[in-house]
Parts: sequence; C-alpha cells; structure tokens
Amino acid sequence: MRPWCRSPAGTPWSRGEPGWAAVTRPGVSPGCEGPTGRTGAVLTVVVAVQLLLSLRFFYKFVDPLPGAAYAAYVVAGLLAWGAVLRSPRLLGLLSRRRVLGLGVVGLLGLVAVAYPRADALRAVGRGSDQDDCVRELVGNVLAWRAPYGVGYFGDPCSTGPGELVVYLPVQVSDGWFVVVPALVVLLGYRVLRLLVDRAAAVLLSLTQLVSWLFLEMSAVGSDLVVVGWLFAAGTTASTLGLRRRDPVLTALGGAAYLLFATSRLPLLLVTAASFGILLVVCGARAWRVVAPVLLGAAAVYLGTYAVAPARFRPGHLVDKSVRILRDLGDDRLAWLVVVTVLGAAAVAGVVLRRGLGTLVRRHHWSAHLLMVTVPMAAVALWDLERRGFDPAAWEGLHYLFLGVPALLVVAAATLRRQTLASSRASATASSSGIRAPSA
Repeated sequence: MRPWCRSPAGTPWSRGEPGWAAVTRPGVSPGCEGPTGRTGAVLTVVVAVQLLLSLRFFYKFVDPLPGAAYAAYVVAGLLAWGAVLRSPRLLGLLSRRRVLGLGVVGLLGLVAVAYPRADALRAVGRGSDQDDCVRELVGNVLAWRAPYGVGYFGDPCSTGPGELVVYLPVQVSDGWFVVVPALVVLLGYRVLRLLVDRAAAVLLSLTQLVSWLFLEMSAVGSDLVVVGWLFAAGTTASTLGLRRRDPVLTALGGAAYLLFATSRLPLLLVTAASFGILLVVCGARAWRVVAPVLLGAAAVYLGTYAVAPARFRPGHLVDKSVRILRDLGDDRLAWLVVVTVLGAAAVAGVVLRRGLGTLVRRHHWSAHLLMVTVPMAAVALWDLERRGFDPAAWEGLHYLFLGVPALLVVAAATLRRQTLASSRASATASSSGIRAPSA
C-alpha cells in the first residue's frame, strides 16, 4: 500500500470511509484514495494559515504592489494545494520522508546563505537582536557573569535562562543558528508522529516551508521557532505519556514544558494555564509533570535573580505585558475589547451548558492552542497598532508563530479522531453484516 493510500493512523483507507473518496482516474490503482470533506478541510485550514502568516514578508521585501503580491501568493498557494488534494500521485509524493528530508536540506541551505547577511545588518542598526541576546546569555553564563544583558538596539534582553540548554553550541560556532531551524522541523515531525502516521506527519511538517514568516524567522536566528515547538512537544508528550503510563514520554514532555516556561518569563503563566488543562484531562497523575516543572522554573528564575537582582532582564517583559493590557483598554482598541468580551460570553455559555470538564477533555488539544494563541495574538495586535498598522514593521507577528506548532498538533489530533471514528463505524458495520457504501 502506497503512503497516500493510508490513513493518518497508518491503516489503509477504504472506499466507505467518510471524508475520503475513491479515485477512478486512469492510471490510478484501485483503492488509492485522496482526502476530501472534513479531512481535506483540516489540511486546507493549516495550509491557509501558513500562507496568510506571510503578510509581513511581502510588505517588507516586495516592491511595488506588496499587497497584490501577497494576495497572489495566498491564492496561488491554495490553488496549488487544491491540485495536490485532487491528485493522489502528488499527495503521495509530498507524503514521503525523502521529500521532507529534501525540504530540510533546502531550509538548511537557505538559512546558511541568509543568516550571515541578516546578522551583518546589526552593523548598521538593522535586523533582529534575538540571536544576539541568546549569544550574550550563553557567553555570560559560561564566563560566570550576570546572565542577562542588553541588545544592540538598547532594549533589555529578556531571553529566559532555559535558552541556554538549546543554544549552548553557539559558544563554539554561530553556525548553530543555521542548524536549529532544520532541527526544529525534524522535532515537529517527531511530535506529530506521536499522533498520526508518517505520511500525515510529513505533510503537516512541510506546510511550515510555505510560510515566509517561518522562513524569515529562521533566517534571522529567532529562537521563537524553537519555543513554539517546545510548547507543542510539552503538551503532546505529557498528555500521551500520562495516558499511556509511559515514564520516558512523560519525562520528555516535562522537559519540553520546562524549557518553554523558562524561555520567557510571561510564558510561565501560559505554562500554568496549560497545566490546568492537563490536570482536567489526566487527573492527579498530571502532578508528576506539573509539580517538577513549576518548581524547576521557579528555581531557575529565582536563582538567576539572586545572582544579579539589578540586571534581571526577564522582568522587562512583565512590565511590557502590563503596558499591553493597559493599552488594549484604550479607545483606539476598544473594538478588540468588545470582541473579546462577546467571545468570552459565548464561551461561558457553552461551558455552562455542556460542563467545563467534559468540554476540556473533549477538546483539550484546541484548549492548549487557545492558551498560547490568545495572549500572543494580543501582543501581536498591540504591536501592530503601536506601529501605525504598518505590516512591514509588524515585528509582533513573530509571536503568533508560537501558536503554529500547537495548530499542527490540533490538526493531527483531528485527523486521528476522524480515522478512529471511521474505523469504529466500519467495524460496527462488519459485525452487523452491513456492507459500507462505496464512495
């Protein structure tokens, strides 16, 4: 059975399964099917989000008519994806690990060319200082100095101490910034494989490579590409590890959570909110992850504060968060407050009607996505308003990437749930002697 003839759970697709239709074109072997309906819609939403997040790249680097170029890119991308969905051969080609390997190699080559040029822009006061803050953190710790410093733009470096674990090789060579994005894609693939089969994991992983936001962040050495996948790895490995009573997977999930929580101080609150969901889903067993991570993160932050209280830069983000909340209540963003209140009221109504615990347990992957996306969206909107709604200067858009890995996990979980439901329906039909209808 070829990869594109298999379901996300690894079992062959059958003609009677909902959401998948048999292909009868000449040259296509019987039983080889492609995604349609809800399954195709899930994949299409992921592709659309990746394309839409490319906004800043076109307004920053394309001239003239950046808006037209951006719209053309999104439309062309969706049309190309539609062609892939209708062609089992193309779908099968893009579902192979070899293609993912080629994509990773291509990403490595792109960043190897682009990163040195982007890093050189600091000589003229341009570019990004996220990589420089990481570099300074590593250098300061290894030299037994106060860990936090100031970026070359003069802003406090708020990179958390957890970044030291991921970026320690930077002390040997800046080439580590080139390697990290490729490793992140492979990490994402392994996380998705916990939920779906190889073909689906490859497809979902490849969607990142059509996002110019991801490519731009990779090219400037942004650590946010790592942080986003640490959250996804933490939620997925912890949940599955606790459910399967797998101590190794549970420990890996806890480690990912800890690195995420110690990458930025405000993300400790996101971690705590995510732990609330984990406790609802996994019960008291979740404390095996929650307690060590919260205690470890508190110890790391308090320890680095004790070393040099006057130079504890992560606190800068706390002040910034307070300022964002204050500004979001300003008249200029009153519409956002209204939408948020109405949305919260709608959610409260659903919760009261269906019960919070039941709702969270059924949609826990989506709940984790909301925990990281909502605060990051607030930061991104605040930054956009502060910059006069100029997409070219919208650096806050980078924070929205933190929700992309969680979105891919939601998509993978949805595909898995649809497949399991179809399998149960087929098994029930078989046991009853009823033949499933052909598509």
